[in-house]
Amino acid sequence: MNNDVLHRLTAARPAHLDPDPPTPSPVRDEELTAVMTLPRTTRKGRAVVRPRRLYHPLLPGLALVTATAVVAVVVSDTAPHKPGPSPSAALGSGSQVLLAAAAHVERQPAGSGTYWYVQETFADRHKVPGKNYSIDVRGERRWWTALAENKRWSQLLGLGARPATRADEAAWKADGSPRSWDLRNVTGTIVTHAGQGEIEHDAPGGRADTGMMGDLPLRLLPTLPTDDKALRTRLFALADKDHNGPKWTLDRIVVQSAVLLATTLPSTPALRAAAYRLLAAEPGVRSLGNIKDHTGRTGYAVALPSPYDPNLQLRLIFAKPTGMPLGTEMVSTRSGDGRSKGGLLSYTTFTMKWTNQAPPFTIDTPDPGPAGTSDR
Repeated sequence: MNNDVLHRLTAARPAHLDPDPPTPSPVRDEELTAVMTLPRTTRKGRAVVRPRRLYHPLLPGLALVTATAVVAVVVSDTAPHKPGPSPSAALGSGSQVLLAAAAHVERQPAGSGTYWYVQETFADRHKVPGKNYSIDVRGERRWWTALAENKRWSQLLGLGARPATRADEAAWKADGSPRSWDLRNVTGTIVTHAGQGEIEHDAPGGRADTGMMGDLPLRLLPTLPTDDKALRTRLFALADKDHNGPKWTLDRIVVQSAVLLATTLPSTPALRAAAYRLLAAEPGVRSLGNIKDHTGRTGYAVALPSPYDPNLQLRLIFAKPTGMPLGTEMVSTRSGDGRSKGGLLSYTTFTMKWTNQAPPFTIDTPDPGPAGTSDR
């Protein structure tokens, strides 16, 4: 069985979101060389080369890399997209929605515990080749963050695939209710109804530390300002220090970091509210009104252009009346390349809390060896 890290994450990776490679610009390629090829140094001092690869759009559960895996790039080669027209008055103001959510979330109790625990359920939607229905390939990522110790544990599970909608379920039953689907031309894998169960787990200090693009060192969280303008300035300085890319690239990384602060990182209520207010100032943000997440919880949502692809829209869903994040969606804003305009491409849902219950493991998943194979 192939246990290569990238292979193990393939089922959870939204490969169909990869745009066609754009026409290269010699000037922009030169500007982005530092961002796209700088080695990343692990805690053990090894350098990991960053190959030039398009980064998948933001999904906290999907945008995962490890220090021993090939690291996905944070930006694409395309020029920065211009925001679309202002939202209509009927849709309301996305900025106002985010500011209202900020006012609610900063009034929430800070909470306490040894670990900040986040459970993310996520899914990537695919049309089954040769069939008239789509399936959601589902997974779950669990995080335990010990902020005081600057440590993080994670666990990835494959939850199997299911027909995406009721209409898809009817078509699936008419197809004989198959329990596996060949998506090798799409994701490189055969997915099953049962799923893989645990794919990997990662403990601090092991052979690979899992993180997310735009992630921030845990030790820095208590030092971040809770004023949104000061927070933007600080995040931009951190991105500039790490990547030294053009301003539009660094602005994208700032948005990515702000979304993580707004969603899954162990932010204080004041810091989470500051991240909301930072996002409220983004061009093109608009209200989607009341919406249900993919567990059926009612909330309200805003949409903003994806920081990585002008043809995608990121949606953030918040709880009523706490303003806490419930999940995200990624939606296509154009047709073509197997997408339909307005079609849902992937989603996540979150549950999070402070807890004193320790992670159920203390070491990494066993290393499959240099060839990425195992006899198991």
